[in-house]
Amino acid sequence: MADIEKLIAARDRAREEFQTIGDMRPGSLQENLTRCGKPNCRCAEDDAARHPGTILTRSIDGKISSTRLRRGEVEEVRGLLDEHRRFRGVVSAFVAASESLAEARRQEKRASEPKKGGSSRRRSGRRSRPTSTG
Repeated sequence: MADIEKLIAARDRAREEFQTIGDMRPGSLQENLTRCGKPNCRCAEDDAARHPGTILTRSIDGKISSTRLRRGEVEEVRGLLDEHRRFRGVVSAFVAASESLAEARRQEKRASEPKKGGSSRRRSGRRSRPTSTG
């Protein structure tokens, strides 16, 4: 019974943490170097002079979507991504505790049921009949 109480407490802690989750967004940030496309810019001729940037990538309906972020947006988006990772951790903890709780309750119920005696299966009256070859 103590195990069930611990599992209930773990599940309830995860449930309470759900209430603290704020805005979030899935995805990941990638740093990259790009050419700006201006013909007079030094990045047009020199690979080492390409411009640094940050891209948010995420999957939407099975397709990868990329969004270029401005410098001022990167830290805000990073916080939203961190909150999404925290959300996924809380969900995993809640599911694990709920699943373990369900299994513990099932085992407890089985242990409290009366044990059945030996094999009480009756054999069916049907027997295989020899096939006639002829």
